[in-house]
Amino acid sequence: MSRRNLSLASREENVREPNPVAPAPLHFTLTEIKQHFDDNMTELESQFVLADSLASNDDLPGCKAIWRSQIVFAEGLMDFYIHEVSKYRLYRMFTGLSEKTEKYSAIQIPLSQIESAFSLEERGEWFFEFINKHLCRDVYLAADVMRDQLNLIGIPFADVMCKAFPIDEKRDNIIKIGRKTISDMFARRNAIAHQNDRSHATATQNDISKEYVVEYINNVKSIVNAIHALALERDTEQAS
Repeated sequence: MSRRNLSLASREENVREPNPVAPAPLHFTLTEIKQHFDDNMTELESQFVLADSLASNDDLPGCKAIWRSQIVFAEGLMDFYIHEVSKYRLYRMFTGLSEKTEKYSAIQIPLSQIESAFSLEERGEWFFEFINKHLCRDVYLAADVMRDQLNLIGIPFADVMCKAFPIDEKRDNIIKIGRKTISDMFARRNAIAHQNDRSHATATQNDISKEYVVEYINNVKSIVNAIHALALERDTEQAS
């Protein structure tokens, strides 16, 4: 009977794959940031063609599924736009290119990361990488959260509402209408994303129409266009 070899095999070393290094976040101009949004929005709106095709073939459930997905994705595009413009504006404040807001001074940075920055000659890039990681966890679609973020980056929420929804002569009324519009949009997005657009009370699915989705997307574009226009104005003012 042959004996089993119970001797220990030598341990292989240096065989683990190294963790991939995350690429440094890229800087984009306001024009490039807006182009990202516009390109993605064009792709999103192209889905109306498929939805129309399904509707013409009496597949209303499939058609409405696409409409609902467009709402969720449209909100995502607006959120990503606010993230990108936030990084742009905060970096300009950190490097002295733009005037700092009162809320800018309240940004919290862990002491360990501040210590690591002392050894760097180019602290602007350190801050840009920090702010990229810091912001990526947040969502800016609720009215109050959006307001606080826009005020932080020097693009007043009230000014954005007045430019996005100029439907009343009184500024206070416009702001109220804008806040309600954003709150209603976010609530519908959450209902679709988290509960298949159904009522918690009755489990009945809310109806949806193409007209509603078109208006929804137009509201998203109006808000982003307003932020972009005001950001360009701030750059022009602070460059002069």
